[in-house]
Amino acid sequence: MDQNEFVIFAELNRDHFDEILQSLTKHFKNIQSGRQGDDWIWIHLGEDKIEIDSFYSMELEVKGKRKHYTVAVQIIQKMNDNWIIQVFEPPKIDTTR
Repeated sequence: MDQNEFVIFAELNRDHFDEILQSLTKHFKNIQSGRQGDDWIWIHLGEDKIEIDSFYSMELEVKGKRKHYTVAVQIIQKMNDNWIIQVFEPPKIDTTR
């Protein structure tokens, strides 16, 4: 299994973008975000990042390289249950890459 393969770990409810961002900023330091038609949050991990965005979905997708599975699980665990639409176990391949 290619650990650099981009995957989608989960899908979050876009209606809770502000609460999701607020929760993440309490637990992670290097975050960028924006709202311009699409909503996006990037959690930087050195040279890589976990992306939470609505670029290819109506909802927020939690995605990144397969090797960041542990961090993605930590992110998902910080979410309220009603913000989570679906967790993909195993993560599904991000076909937009």
